[in-house]
Amino acid sequence: MDYSGNKISHSDTFALYPETAITTALSRFSEPLGMDQFLIVGVNGTEPVFRYLSTCSKQFLRAYFTDGHCFSDDLIHYCQQTLAPRLWSTHDYYNETLAPKTLGSLLAEEKINGGIAIPVHYGGAIVLVNFFSSQSNDEIKSAYHQHSAILSDITLTLIPRIIKECPDYLFMRPSLTPKSSECLLYMAKGMTNPEISELMQVSKDRVKELVSQILSQLGAANRTEAVLKAKQSLLIHKKRPTQCISPVVGLLLDAQFT
Repeated sequence: MDYSGNKISHSDTFALYPETAITTALSRFSEPLGMDQFLIVGVNGTEPVFRYLSTCSKQFLRAYFTDGHCFSDDLIHYCQQTLAPRLWSTHDYYNETLAPKTLGSLLAEEKINGGIAIPVHYGGAIVLVNFFSSQSNDEIKSAYHQHSAILSDITLTLIPRIIKECPDYLFMRPSLTPKSSECLLYMAKGMTNPEISELMQVSKDRVKELVSQILSQLGAANRTEAVLKAKQSLLIHKKRPTQCISPVVGLLLDAQFT
């Protein structure tokens, strides 16, 4: 669907994620922390394509996307460039610390006083999870200092969930052939071309060709970078990184989806 909820038969600049259990789970965790709404925006790295999942009003989303705020929002550009979380206030737009200034009015109409933006990089795209709050600036700052770690944990856990549950909506993930996928798995294990050639029972020239195709499709300069990007894009499935998230968050999120 497009930003207005109408069905479309072709790719568009904007696409709405189908509402899933993710929406309920994220709201259940973020609301007690003072975050009333959220906007998840996926920005493709090669084309101006925005895909989103949100609990904001249709009026807000329509204005945000159709009026072009998404293209000029400094917060998105900041997160794309730094991949760092950011505490922000609606006043930042009024004071022109962030642009465009008109976005401040739109946020105020939605009764949003500020929030916490957390970016995640996945295979050529930036996924920006923006938690909105109607609390005072001091309360939002307090929530940021107290709860930014758990919000980051939740965010980093949910992005793979979205990719798994909504594969048709996600950021043009590279599509590898079965042979390329097999070769990539061996590359991830640190095997040399001759070793891969023997295991796959193909010539060394064929392995060289497969490696070259993989590097090209993933936009990687070398094998190490290709493996890293493949893991980020979930082309190589890893065991759940429980050491990277709070055990409590992991257990609670599992409960939400079972």
